[in-house]
Amino acid sequence: MTSIHAYDPSAPRPPELPPMTIANLAVGVVDMMSDADHLPQPCLISIHDGSQSVDLLFASVKASVRALTRWALRFGAVLISEPHQGEHGQETWYRVRFDYYGIAVNAFAHIPAEPAAT
Repeated sequence: MTSIHAYDPSAPRPPELPPMTIANLAVGVVDMMSDADHLPQPCLISIHDGSQSVDLLFASVKASVRALTRWALRFGAVLISEPHQGEHGQETWYRVRFDYYGIAVNAFAHIPAEPAAT
């Protein structure tokens, strides 16, 4: 039988889990990609041992906005867009951040702004 207890701040906390090894992070990425096999795939995946995170870079094309939207919907995240001055002019930076079984995931794309119609 399971019992539920009220939160007691004076109770000892369970020990923090040790960080995952780079191999465990890589396995987590493989699992995540399997869970996202029907979604558009990133063009670059970067695994960071120190921050226990993964970056997913999508191409600098408008179709990546739709891809990031689908990733946000699949993993319960929010798509954020911000205007920035890039190396070659105005860009819009799109990003989605979510947690996948203890791994912080940052998916993003930098899309060049279209020229204004005159």
